[in-house]
Amino acid sequence: MQKDVIKKIVFKKVEKLEQEIRETPYHKGTEHYLGLLKAKAAKLKRELGEKEEKSSKGGAGYGVRKQGDASCILIGPPSAGKSTLLNAITNAKSKVGDYGFTTLNVIPGMMFYQGARIQILDVPGLVTGAAKGKGGGRKILSTARSADLVLLITDTERIDWFEKAKEELYQNGVRLDLSKPKIKVVKKTRGGIEIIDPFSSFNRETVISVALEFGLKNAQISFGEPINSIDEMIDVFAENRAYLPCLELVSKADRLAKKAKTLDQRIFVSGVSGEGLDRLKKEIWQSLGLIRIYLKKERTKEPDFGEPLILKKGGRIEDITAKVSSELTERRTAALIWGPGAKFPGQKVSLKHPVFDQMIVSLVE
Repeated sequence: MQKDVIKKIVFKKVEKLEQEIRETPYHKGTEHYLGLLKAKAAKLKRELGEKEEKSSKGGAGYGVRKQGDASCILIGPPSAGKSTLLNAITNAKSKVGDYGFTTLNVIPGMMFYQGARIQILDVPGLVTGAAKGKGGGRKILSTARSADLVLLITDTERIDWFEKAKEELYQNGVRLDLSKPKIKVVKKTRGGIEIIDPFSSFNRETVISVALEFGLKNAQISFGEPINSIDEMIDVFAENRAYLPCLELVSKADRLAKKAKTLDQRIFVSGVSGEGLDRLKKEIWQSLGLIRIYLKKERTKEPDFGEPLILKKGGRIEDITAKVSSELTERRTAALIWGPGAKFPGQKVSLKHPVFDQMIVSLVE
């Protein structure tokens, strides 16, 4: 009871700050003041999240162990067809019903695609006010933070839900289809606040005030790009933001006229008829940025094309060592490569060499 009372007090403080932010017009003269208000609200939210994680054995979200090569979370309103879709694209057997809140806990399923094992998590329906805890929403939103991809799903009659869901996720520190702002904060033991901003994004007083609000008294703050919003700067100081790719799915597509589907960039799917499922799997694969690596355990043998090693785009050959047994990687200091990324078959490269989709690799001494 005492914890609930504390939460309510904190939320009241946040609401008061957010109301003042809304009522304060933005211009150069109010930039400093608004920055301080937003920093105070962000700090209160962060502290509340930290307390919730400490008080929960499994963390603030559902305690589900990540499995497979990547993890996706299905987020939608109650009775949006999430469970039907999960059953259609994975090995799960989620309970399905034509009434709200069929799913009362998180249900994992495993999707197999291009040799990858992709975990799909079906969570309870998300309702308006989730970021403030309504309908167990903070638990759902916190689970999203640990995923690699967010799948927002609604049915054909609630298309406007997408924007509502994005706002709930934003309020809980989840940034969809955005990159982390290029602001580097290096904490120091002395010297006060040093600001390196060749783009003149904000005045010095604003940056210092926000930093102090987050307890930074000595630090070097370097801007690597123009920052257009105070919110972006605060996100860096808050240190608890999750930047995730997102796909928008419209379920029950079998009930919608074909013409209506061609007017939208979203993915129309039906777990009943199977419509759009092939496209969905392909889009999930691409959004996760996964690639296939085929290992040759011996130079003379053919690789096993049936079981590729799954890595992320932008990785290096040295990342293979974290995925395979020590017997294969012990004393290996270089690699022979074939296919994409190789200048010629069997090229010898260092372990720092980048990896590409469908590259064949043989680790050597």
